[in-house]
Amino acid sequence: MKILIAEYAVATGLGGTYEIEGRAMLSTIAGSFVRCGHRVVYPTSGPVVDAGVPLRLEHGDLEGFLSSIDADAGLVVAPDHLAPDLIEAVESRMVNLGSGREAAQLCADKLGCTLALKRAGVPVADIVESPECECSVYVVKPRYGCGSEGVIISSYPNAPEGCIATRYVEGVHLSVSFIRGRDRFLPLTINRQLIEMRGSRFVYAGSQVPYRSPRADEIWDVAKRAADALGLKGYAGIDLVVGDLPRVVDVNARLTTSIVGCARVVRWELADLILRASFGGLPERVEVDGEITFRLDEL
Repeated sequence: MKILIAEYAVATGLGGTYEIEGRAMLSTIAGSFVRCGHRVVYPTSGPVVDAGVPLRLEHGDLEGFLSSIDADAGLVVAPDHLAPDLIEAVESRMVNLGSGREAAQLCADKLGCTLALKRAGVPVADIVESPECECSVYVVKPRYGCGSEGVIISSYPNAPEGCIATRYVEGVHLSVSFIRGRDRFLPLTINRQLIEMRGSRFVYAGSQVPYRSPRADEIWDVAKRAADALGLKGYAGIDLVVGDLPRVVDVNARLTTSIVGCARVVRWELADLILRASFGGLPERVEVDGEITFRLDEL
């Protein structure tokens, strides 16, 4: 099959940490598809990665590029607020191997996503809607944003325009990587997030993959319920803080940086699993062997 992988930061030459993470994700998943015998193409505005065939993106118009290219299947990795339109462009030309536009749009909205999960009975970090809330510590984050960008700890519940405030949850910062198919949820790894505090800001610095949690069954139950409630498809990741309960704090309806470690410890090609999520045959479980810790400044 001809597989298109559209990683936004690499395609547009975004630069900075985004492009470092994007290049690592693209190289990882493109290499997996190539090892499975598929032809991989990807748009780029700069240096190429070590797998697949680069296609030069002109004028930074990624949506227009996706609306004109032919492939059998495609995968979009993009900032959450931009992903829905790019996914729609892919779906107009080929099989989309990731979550659909509606799921991506819901996950991009941290307020809407949190409220949807709460309605479904999934434990979340509660939204603070009143300045009279009796919490002493809050987490304030952009309503639309990627990862830990712009996330701060505050003693004030009043969120600036375009941001939301949640109760601060004490616990272990974890993420889960999984694949959800048409009729099956496949756990891959639980990951410990390396979170650094720089002043009042949360900064994601890397991951330990996998993290052997004694509460794994509880964590996977919450993750599956969240994925089902949001209608995720293909490879995705969920961030949680595990304290009194595993509480969902963010949902990524796409590849996440943890795939760099996941690909090294899961004894199955991730590309094959992603294809099986769309076309059938997803296994009930996969073997996970070994452990890797990586930092973004080492990618």
